Amino acid sequence: MTRLEDLLRQQFPSVPLNDISDLHVGSFHEWSSLAHFNFLLLVEESFQIQFTVDEMSELRSIHDIRARLATAGIEA
Repeated sequence: MTRLEDLLRQQFPSVPLNDISDLHVGSFHEWSSLAHFNFLLLVEESFQIQFTVDEMSELRSIHDIRARLATAGIEA
């Protein structure tokens, strides 16, 4: 399990998560826009990175988040 998967499970503990690679905002009821914002804050804190306001609005999926972390040299 990756650190990003751990964070997703921490943010959404009641949702069964098998393959997270295709998940995005709205993939399940609990992943609302507010929950997504909170998830991004958790990612920032956990990986010690800061997203710009524009990035916060563009990072809409696990794929997007992983790609952004990779540009910072972070494997997630």
